Amino acid sequence: MKILVLVHGHGIDAAIWESIKEMLSEYEVLTPDISTDTKYNSIEAYADGLNEWLKVKNIEKCVMIGHSMGGYITLAFAEKYPETLQGFGLFHSTAYADDAEKREQRKKTLSFIETHGATAFIRQSGPNMYAESFSKEHPEVPKNHVEKYAKLPTEAVIAGFRAIMNRPDRTKVLEDATVPVLFIFGQEDKFIPFEKNIGLSELPKDGHTLVLSGSGHMGMIEDRDATTKAIREFMEATK
Repeated sequence: MKILVLVHGHGIDAAIWESIKEMLSEYEVLTPDISTDTKYNSIEAYADGLNEWLKVKNIEKCVMIGHSMGGYITLAFAEKYPETLQGFGLFHSTAYADDAEKREQRKKTLSFIETHGATAFIRQSGPNMYAESFSKEHPEVPKNHVEKYAKLPTEAVIAGFRAIMNRPDRTKVLEDATVPVLFIFGQEDKFIPFEKNIGLSELPKDGHTLVLSGSGHMGMIEDRDATTKAIREFMEATK
């Protein structure tokens, strides 16, 4: 049985994968949870921690797909431990480093989290993770999102945010990939702008792309069926 590792993003936890995990029961689906970790100070350190986690589970080969910050970790993992991966994917994520404008914005956000805590940060950022059209149709989803994730520990949210701020450009990892690479983009994504990042899908030799026209940053919830179908097809394309 193929092993699929789904790595969640910042300010959320592994529960985001539950609905698609049960739809992919033909695979062994693992969902590590890094939402409360405070011991890592870089994306590379998170990738090392994930490698140790896989070793404890005696997993030598897997397909790894990372959402948002989880995508940054997946890229760092692909760079450091390529022999482990049969394929990898970026789900609402990017290989680009932050530009100068984004870095300044991040500094202000970090200061906000340090001053006001994770609860205030999640109340601001959580609703923006969903497309406006989706939120109008399903107002309870962003509401429940904020209620759940506003309880995350501030120290863990800060640790993850600092790691995100300091990550390097990893487009070369995509260019050098010898395994299939999956990209899932949301056209309404406020965090990973579609137009700026769609070109990444042309970098790998064996790239697979899904564009979710009505999704923001949470395609596994906003368009579960299309997401699950794309991941299943991608799993079949890996060796």
